[in-house]
Amino acid sequence: MLNGRALSVASVAGILLMLGIVHPVTAGTFPKTNIRFAHTGAPGIPFHEGVERFAQLVKDRTGGAVTVQIFPASQLGSEKDFVEQVKTGVIEMALTGPMNIAVYDGWGPAGVLAMPYILQGNTEDELARKLVKLTRSPLFVKEIGEAAAKKSSIRCVDMGWWFGERHLTTSKKAVAKPEDVKGLKIRTMDTPVAKTAMASLGAATVPMAVAELYTALQMGVVDGQENPFNIIYNRKFHEVQKYLTLTGHMAMNLVIIIHEGFYQKLTPELQQVLTKAAMDAGDYQTEITVRGNQKNLQDLKDKGMVVGEVDRAAFARATKDSWKEFEGLFGKGMYERVLAEAAKP
Repeated sequence: MLNGRALSVASVAGILLMLGIVHPVTAGTFPKTNIRFAHTGAPGIPFHEGVERFAQLVKDRTGGAVTVQIFPASQLGSEKDFVEQVKTGVIEMALTGPMNIAVYDGWGPAGVLAMPYILQGNTEDELARKLVKLTRSPLFVKEIGEAAAKKSSIRCVDMGWWFGERHLTTSKKAVAKPEDVKGLKIRTMDTPVAKTAMASLGAATVPMAVAELYTALQMGVVDGQENPFNIIYNRKFHEVQKYLTLTGHMAMNLVIIIHEGFYQKLTPELQQVLTKAAMDAGDYQTEITVRGNQKNLQDLKDKGMVVGEVDRAAFARATKDSWKEFEGLFGKGMYERVLAEAAKP
């Protein structure tokens, strides 16, 4: 098995060739096609189950002509690695966060989704419904998505996969108020917008692939990290972290991306199959994620984590201007437009 370290395009191409993966050839109603699909999730994590559901739907709806070969658990490298592999056409598809595509030409507005507290809701189910509605709106699908696909060679087949609210865990001390975060070494995802919430609270952010995080927490390389409950539990971070603070600083979605050149070579019928399968699998994944997060919070309590509520309004006030440094990336007025779209009933 490959580790999560960066892999060159040539290396990945060689690995896939050795695996005997063939290029599409015509057969039946749909062309005989194998789609290589990468993500970071291990079996047991809801979005891995969602990708499996996507693969099954595609297979069923094409009469077996189109197969989706899944490379889970960072087998093809970190998220940055395999997003680049999709862009260059080394692989066809991947599942990632919007902050990982925001660095590519045209996709800057997707970074708004990584900003702190852009959604308001009383329950995770309410937040999930709002985020799915927002990311499937014409603003993201048509206005942003179509233009970005042409500029970046990365197309989003669906952006409506709920990942969860991100919460903070720490090993040395509990966090009760925004000032408590100052000076802590907190692992974040390796993109500028992903660091925003923790950096604006005064943390020393440490970008790192999730595959390397358990060891880093265990060795004290970092003091803490932030993730939804399902990741904290399934990756066993409770074994190396004592405190869980319910900051809910980011309501996060996941996006299915596809190489634009590959997508444009597909028939309109097959494009439609992939899009519909992605949305249907996304709905399934969102449902099991919300349910799983509720269960995993109790699991983490049962495992001995000290769980603390905080005044989220205080954290929101402390991070309210953090988006401004990225206005050039998002585009002037885009942050306000996304918030207005999110507020629609």
